[in-house]
Amino acid sequence: MKSSPFGRVLVVDDEPNITDAARVALERAGYAVDVAADPHDAWAKLERGMPEVVVCDVRLHEADGMDLLARIKEFYPEIAVIMMTGYASVEAAVGAMKAGAADYLSKPFNPTQLRHTVQAAIEKKRLLEQNQYLRAQLEQSGQSELVLGESRAIRDLYESAATVAQSDSSVLVIGKSGTGKEVLARFIHSSSARADGPFVTVNCAAVPANLIESELFGHRRGAFTGAVYSRRGSFELAHGGTLFLDEIGEMPADMQAKILRALEQRQITRVGSEEAIDVDVRIIAATNKDLADETRAGRFREDLYWRLNVVQLLVPPLCERPEDITPLARHFLAVYTREQKKAVLDFSPEVLEAFARYEWPGNVRELRNAVERAVIFAEPGEPVRVAHLPAYLRRTVPTPPPGNPRGFRTLRQVEADYIREVVEACGGNRTKAAEILGLSAVTLWRKLGRATQGDDESAVVG
Repeated sequence: MKSSPFGRVLVVDDEPNITDAARVALERAGYAVDVAADPHDAWAKLERGMPEVVVCDVRLHEADGMDLLARIKEFYPEIAVIMMTGYASVEAAVGAMKAGAADYLSKPFNPTQLRHTVQAAIEKKRLLEQNQYLRAQLEQSGQSELVLGESRAIRDLYESAATVAQSDSSVLVIGKSGTGKEVLARFIHSSSARADGPFVTVNCAAVPANLIESELFGHRRGAFTGAVYSRRGSFELAHGGTLFLDEIGEMPADMQAKILRALEQRQITRVGSEEAIDVDVRIIAATNKDLADETRAGRFREDLYWRLNVVQLLVPPLCERPEDITPLARHFLAVYTREQKKAVLDFSPEVLEAFARYEWPGNVRELRNAVERAVIFAEPGEPVRVAHLPAYLRRTVPTPPPGNPRGFRTLRQVEADYIREVVEACGGNRTKAAEILGLSAVTLWRKLGRATQGDDESAVVG
């Protein structure tokens, strides 16, 4: 069966005039269509071509279409099945739906009805697949909101990203781990013409080498041990949208060649299949490695590097944009107080000072984790305090001297300094100084004596 971006359909009916009419109606709408006259032929073509939808008659000459439906739902549950019946009864429709059919058509039906029913089944199927995949990705990322910053560096970066988003070129995002490369990729996607399409993420470092091909390209049932069901890969799931290949520098060498071929031909082949499937995806790749060095060292294909590196964007580490620390921290505070349903107030000044002093080697991800921990230990209705921070952050706060928590001077010291300043301004004339201070000469003399005594005591102690 040929590939088609609209979808692939297998029509099963023992009446040639039905299959011929269905083929013409669906092919005119852009679908790739194959036909079969009996369940045996249908099963062989289904395993060879993996359609997205099977349109099957309930009654075949020597077989029951419901048996084929049951077998498909057992071995290929991701395939949508539409049952056709010449007996327009509620019982037949209910029976088909209970058995797992996505929909049904009552004969006779016109081409418009057929196309509408097939289109609805494919759209529902793809939406469910994308929602399941993206929900899993969202749970892994732990963050659904776009966070920018106030620094000039980050504003310039996102201005460039907004410009890049208007094209369909590949983008290579460079940055240390935890800097927010995926957040930038999501921004590019949401700012592009593909915003209504899926955004699919693959962490190349997290997928075992023996499963990465299946993760990207999908597989047929039985292609390898454990492949109980056929599965669409990330390229197919991202059709019409954006595929984000995180940590592309960890991609095995043999897969680099296959990805390059997929990008150049805009086609993929599922593991265990020979059928080429057309895909329309935009690639955004990210890495914390220097891919130019990796290429020179022979660990990364040069042709793939240049295929990905059409536009390169560098995400600076958090330590190089300290202006972003407080806004990011407050954003995460709002996120986690909402998640944990705890009314924690702002950060104390000492906490913000600790944040400013720390180097943040784990970048934004480390800041997010620190804030999440602080919210857990903070008291409702109170601000986050130093005691709520991880131990390594508490060590960045200077320890105040004993007996004077913040190093303030006493009132006597402040008064003594002020009196000396006034006396010096009066050229040593104590009478004039007393008038300015509103003191009697005797009181001024006594206070000066205490001040002098305090200096002497300081001298002795020092």
